[in-house]
Amino acid sequence: RERREGERGGMLGGLHFVTGEYTSHKSFLPDDVYGVMLDNCVKGCSDVMVTDTKGRIFLGQRNVFPQPDWWYVGGRMMPGETPSQSCSRLLKRELGLVLPPERFVPFSFNSLVFQMREQEPRDHGTADINVVLNLELSDEEVSRIKFDEKEYSSTMWIEPSDLAAGSYHPALKYSARNLAAHKCMARMQEAVAHGGSDSDVAALARELAELSKPPPMGVSEYKCKSELRAYECGVTVAKH
Repeated sequence: RERREGERGGMLGGLHFVTGEYTSHKSFLPDDVYGVMLDNCVKGCSDVMVTDTKGRIFLGQRNVFPQPDWWYVGGRMMPGETPSQSCSRLLKRELGLVLPPERFVPFSFNSLVFQMREQEPRDHGTADINVVLNLELSDEEVSRIKFDEKEYSSTMWIEPSDLAAGSYHPALKYSARNLAAHKCMARMQEAVAHGGSDSDVAALARELAELSKPPPMGVSEYKCKSELRAYECGVTVAKH
């Protein structure tokens, strides 16, 4: 499935800049070394808001820290990868689908800190920046999903309205709203490019302005709860 150039990046997306000649020198880090790195660095993640042809959103209920609850598909980026390349690699691992990086469209990002992590000492937590990308799957691709049972206890497809109204991490709700804004902007750009009426463009601009309103700040009603990990914690939303 091809994407128009205007759908990749833009105001709500992002670009990858290569300055000079870069060669990745990544290597495997033992957990104790990786734990020290996590204590001193903010790690970059690429996460996928997977959607189907009906507009539903795919969520996985993770078994592992830092977020042992409903969350994106995704994970840590490797040095030298673009976010799209990272998502392509991670999707193969987590959902068993082999798809080219060009299918993933960036549209948002978040700053995240978590109380817990898998590496010892677990209660040192982790700090992340995640780039969020959208991938729309065909019905045939949906039928081939095989999720990683080590990572997830369950998966589901959810309507955006049910995600917005339900008890889910505010980062997921924020990303879903930004995805709707991204698609609204694409429709507005399409209308301008093809001579749409001023009233049509204005209606889309109003829709975009509504979707771009900031979410509620402060302590969220959502609680991250995991019976498997005997864990519960709250979430606070703050501006950058």
